[in-house]
Amino acid sequence: MKKILASSALALCLQGLSPMLYADQMSAAEKQGLVKDAKTQVMSLAGALTATLKQGIKTDGHAASVKLCNLQAPAITKASSIEGGATEWTVSRTSLKLRSPANVPEGWVEQVMKDFEQRKANGEPAETIAHTEVRDGKFYLVKAIPTKAGCLACHGSNVAEDVKSKLADLYPNDKATGFNVDDIRGVFVASKKL
Repeated sequence: MKKILASSALALCLQGLSPMLYADQMSAAEKQGLVKDAKTQVMSLAGALTATLKQGIKTDGHAASVKLCNLQAPAITKASSIEGGATEWTVSRTSLKLRSPANVPEGWVEQVMKDFEQRKANGEPAETIAHTEVRDGKFYLVKAIPTKAGCLACHGSNVAEDVKSKLADLYPNDKATGFNVDDIRGVFVASKKL
């Protein structure tokens, strides 16, 4: 009986270590493949969000697109993730300056975003800033979201009054304004269980 318990305890300990061992043993080709797949997932989500938002702006203007974003972004994000059934990846967005309380970052992601801000301050362009790591048996890619000129209508310093009003209505604790072109507006986080 003692041997069975000891074997079970050892197996549990080894299970807990396996993600760490796998991260150390991951080949450059494996990591490169995961990074490529993660970037594909991020670009898919970014493309779907951008297309929906552009169509909404074209049809109804910026203020109405805030409501569209409020309603559609969570559904698009879910459909682009493992929950949607088309991928093994989970993809989300977060920021140091949140618009939606549903997008609060995990503590380690918040630290990565702070590191991103330092990297940008040191001259690295926002569009190239990314971080990968293996954590808790998952591979993660955290990719900076650079602020483009078109983002400023809802995220800039001079937001129109009708947009401000809609933001206040839908996001009463909104912090996601005051950005300039090329600022890091937030990050995409893509993860996959190893």
